[in-house]
Amino acid sequence: MGRQRPTRRQVLTHGATAAAALALGSAGTLAATRWAEPGEISGSAAPGALLDDASRLNPTSVRGVLFADASSEDTAGTVAPLLRRIAAGQDPPLAVAGVRHSMGGQSMLAGGWVLDTRPMNRIELDRAAQVVRVGAGATWRELIPVLNAAGLSPKVMQSNHDFSVGGSLSVNCHGWHAGHPPIAGTVRRLRLLTASGDVLTCSPGENAELFGLVLGGYGLFGVILDADLEVWPNAIYRPSFHAVRTSDYAATFAALVDEGSEMAYGRLSVDPRNFLAEAILVRFEPEAGTVGAVLPLTRPAAPELQRAVFRNSAGSGLGKTLRWHLEREAAPWLARPMSRNTIQNQPAAVFADHSEQTSDILHEYFVPRQRLWEFVQAARPLIADGGVELLNVTVRDVRRDTRSVLAYARQDVFGLVMNFRQERTAAADGRMRELTRALIDAADRAGGTFYLPYRVHATAAQLRRAYPAWTAAMAAKARLDPRLVFRNALFDTYSG
Repeated sequence: MGRQRPTRRQVLTHGATAAAALALGSAGTLAATRWAEPGEISGSAAPGALLDDASRLNPTSVRGVLFADASSEDTAGTVAPLLRRIAAGQDPPLAVAGVRHSMGGQSMLAGGWVLDTRPMNRIELDRAAQVVRVGAGATWRELIPVLNAAGLSPKVMQSNHDFSVGGSLSVNCHGWHAGHPPIAGTVRRLRLLTASGDVLTCSPGENAELFGLVLGGYGLFGVILDADLEVWPNAIYRPSFHAVRTSDYAATFAALVDEGSEMAYGRLSVDPRNFLAEAILVRFEPEAGTVGAVLPLTRPAAPELQRAVFRNSAGSGLGKTLRWHLEREAAPWLARPMSRNTIQNQPAAVFADHSEQTSDILHEYFVPRQRLWEFVQAARPLIADGGVELLNVTVRDVRRDTRSVLAYARQDVFGLVMNFRQERTAAADGRMRELTRALIDAADRAGGTFYLPYRVHATAAQLRRAYPAWTAAMAAKARLDPRLVFRNALFDTYSG
C-alpha cells in the first residue's frame, strides 16, 4: 500500500538580505508561520519571506529553500549536487526542516539553505511484517489513516499529529505510550543522504554509528530520506482518571500503569491554590475484542471547547482554577472510550497561541521516576518567581533509550512537558533564559536532563552535563562532515 502526492519539481527561492528581512518585519514572519502551521506544502515561498519556527521568535533570513521531491531517490538526486557545492565552498551550508515545530532555530540557518522535506511523503505498509516505510517529510496526520485502515497504529509518536516523521526521528520524540523508550527504539532501518552526497542504509547492524547519531541528531549528520518503523495494533482504549498528590504520583503510576496500560499521561495543577502539588493520572487500557480491529478514525471531541477552556486560563488565576476543576471533576464523567489512533489524531495547533503579543514556549525536563517530586519541589518557587506564566505541565513515561548517542533518557524517566506563555519581547526572552537555566540546574541536581528541540537558552556547560556524549558526537561530526555541510542554530550555538 502506498501514498504520494504528484511529483513536483524543486523550487528554489532566494531569501532576503538581513536589511530586507528587518524591513519586512512581523508581516513577512507571520506569513511564513501561517504557511508552516498547517503542515501543508507551499506552492512557493515568496522571495524575501522570512522563515520562522513554532516559537515565532526566530525570524530568519535564509539563502533559499529547496523542496524535496516525492520519492527519496529523486530527492537524493536533487540535493546531492548542492551538498557537493557546499563542501567545495561554493554555497552556504544546509539546514533540514519538516514543519518547523522546534523553537530554537534547529531547522533553520541564517544565510544558509533550508531543505523542506515535506513533499517526500510516500508511505508503504508491510502489514505482515508490522512495519511501515515512511518518507521523512510525511506527517503523522498522513500516516495515521494508512495504518488505521489496516487495524494498526504508530508505536511511538508525539501526542499530536502535525509533526513530520523525519522531524520526530531527528528529535527522537516520545509521547503518551507507556512502557516504551523514545521513537528510536521503533526504527528498523533508515536511509540517509550524507554530507558527501551518498545514500547509506543505517540500522543497528549496518552503519550503526551513523544510526545512533542520526536518531536525535537534529539533522546535523545527514538528511533522513525514509525509515522503516515498527507499528502497534489499534484498539479501543478505555480511560480511567486518578487524582493524586504530586508527591504520590510516582508510586501511583508504578501501581496502576506499569502492568496493563498501553498509554498514560499525567497532568500537574497550575491552579494557584495548589500549584504543581496536585496531579491527575490518566491511563488507557485496550478493550477486549478490539485489538487489531479496523475502527472508525475520528478526532477527539469538541476541540473548540478544549481550546476555549485552555486559552481562557491564560493570564487568569481564576481561569486556571476553573480549568483544574474541570480536568479533575468533569473530565472523568465526560470521557468516553476511543481508539488509539483517535487519541493521537489531533493537531497541536488546536491549543496554539495566535496572539501577536505572546507565544507559547515549551520546556521539557526528564528526571528519574523516583525523583519526580524532588524536582517539582525545586521547580515550584523558580517558576512562581520567574516572571513567566506557566499554562500546563504534562507528565510522560519514557523508558531507557539504548540507541541514540545523544540520549536524554539514559534510564527510565518521567518527562515533564511545560508550556509557558511568553511575551514576544527581548526582556521576556531574557527572563525565560534565566528561568530555563535555573530549571536545568534543578533537573541536574535531581539526576535529570533537558530536551534540545526548544529555545537554545542552556549554557554550553549545562548542555555537556546533560548530554555527556555531546563532545564525542561533535567529534564524529567533524570526521563525517568536515566541511560542515549540515548546520543549524543548535550547532552554531554549542559547537564552540
